[in-house]
Amino acid sequence: MDRPDLLTRISYAISALAIVVMMMTVVLDVVLRLVFDVPVRGAYDVVGFSLLVMVFFGIVPVVESRSEIVIDIVDAVLPPHAIALLSRVAAFGTICFFLFLGWSMFGPAWEAYAYGDRSLELGVPLWVLWAVAYVGLAGNICVALRMLVRRGSEAAHRMAEVRS
Repeated sequence: MDRPDLLTRISYAISALAIVVMMMTVVLDVVLRLVFDVPVRGAYDVVGFSLLVMVFFGIVPVVESRSEIVIDIVDAVLPPHAIALLSRVAAFGTICFFLFLGWSMFGPAWEAYAYGDRSLELGVPLWVLWAVAYVGLAGNICVALRMLVRRGSEAAHRMAEVRS
């Protein structure tokens, strides 16, 4: 397998850091509550923020490595060019999903900005979180576009091999 590109490695590192922060916050909160009866102030917000970062940045390596859940029902009966077409359709569907997700996030993100919504415990402006989500989503769209082009060229290469 090829080494992941820079965008994928950065996204992977960001999502890994987010899950470590989330786990350490939960562990610290539980230990401090049990031992000293002192909760970690803002633990709820930190865990929520970390989850958002982990999800939006963690999908990039999955799409890039083609590690999505795949059910090969028709692969055994279809010719190679039809499988290549299905692969491109799936890549296009991924792009459409991410674009739809971005479009459906716009309303709540704009309202959070317009009304000055803030997180419950730490008072962080929620539009900042929406901006982080959009940055992760942009990375997902870039990788999905690259996969669409790559799958198209792989399919053309396989077609040439089959014909020769």
